[in-house]
Amino acid sequence: MSDDPIEWNDPDVRIDPATGRLSYRGEPYSGAVTHTRPDGTWREYWSYDDGDRDGDWSGWYPDGTMRYNGEFYRNRPVGTWQEWYPDGSRRLEDVYDIDGVLLTHSVWNEAGELVEFADERTRKGITADAISADDPELRWDDEEIRRYYRGEPFTGQEFRRPAPSAPITELSTYADGYRDGPTRAWYLDGTPRLRGEYADRHEVGTWTTWFPDGNIEEETVFAPDGALLTRTVWDESGAVIARYGEHRD
Repeated sequence: MSDDPIEWNDPDVRIDPATGRLSYRGEPYSGAVTHTRPDGTWREYWSYDDGDRDGDWSGWYPDGTMRYNGEFYRNRPVGTWQEWYPDGSRRLEDVYDIDGVLLTHSVWNEAGELVEFADERTRKGITADAISADDPELRWDDEEIRRYYRGEPFTGQEFRRPAPSAPITELSTYADGYRDGPTRAWYLDGTPRLRGEYADRHEVGTWTTWFPDGNIEEETVFAPDGALLTRTVWDESGAVIARYGEHRD
C-alpha cells in the first residue's frame, strides 16, 4: 500500500470507466488518491485497495466545508453516503447495505425541506399497506384456491422475503382473494427477475423473466382470456432457443 497519496490526474493513473477500478503504473493500486487545488487544499480524497474502491471517499468545497462523504467496500458503496450544500446544510442521504444495494434515498432542498424520498418499497411499487407473506393472519384456502386475510377474502398486495432481514423478492396482488393485478419478482440485488399481470384470475398481457445479469430469458404473451399467444425463450448469450406462436420460424 502506498504511504503517500497519488494525484488523480497523474499520467500513470488509469481508471476503468466501466468498473471504477484504478491501476497505477500498470498495477492495481492500494492507497489514497487526491484531487488537489492550486492552493494545496484537497478537493477530493478517495481510497483504493488492490484496484478496488475501498474505504473513505470525501469531497470538500473551497472553504473546507464538506461536500460529500461515504464509504466503499470492495468496489460497492456501503453504509450512509451524504452530500451537503455549500452552507453546510444537508442535500442528500443514501443508505446502502453491505452488498451495495440502495435501501433508502433522501433529497432535501436548500430550505431544508425533504423533496424526494425512496425506499425499497417505493422503488418496487409496493404500497405502505402491503402484507408480508409471513403474516400469521394471511392464509391460503386450497379448496377455494383463494387468499384470506383476517378471515376475509384478501384484497391488496402481498410481498415476500427469503429471510426476515433479506430484501423483498416477490410481489403478488389480489382482489377478493384471487390473483388480480401486478406480479413481480426480483433477485437479491434488486435486479428484476419476473414481471407479469393477472386479470380475472388469468395471466394476461406480456410476462417477462430475466437472467441475473439483466438479459431477457423468456417473454410470453397472453390474451385477455388467458390464452397463450406467443412465447420466446433466449439463452444467456442472447440467442433465441425456442419460439411458439405467430412469430415462430
